[in-house]
Amino acid sequence: MGKNRVKKFREEIPLSIAELARKAELTPQTIAKMEKGLPTRKNSELKVAKALQKQYKEVFLEKTTDV
Repeated sequence: MGKNRVKKFREEIPLSIAELARKAELTPQTIAKMEKGLPTRKNSELKVAKALQKQYKEVFLEKTTDV
């Protein structure tokens, strides 16, 4: 599962899931999947970061390979 800060930034603005989805030109279901940490397309993640006016790295934390 990917770790991200979509919900944190969305709630700070504040935006509903539907509002963020509209802004990012995605479905609310995609935003909900992201917030749950489920896999989503990189292109969708880039759209969400842009809609939140954040850098991709700020929103979607690097996947670490710590053992």
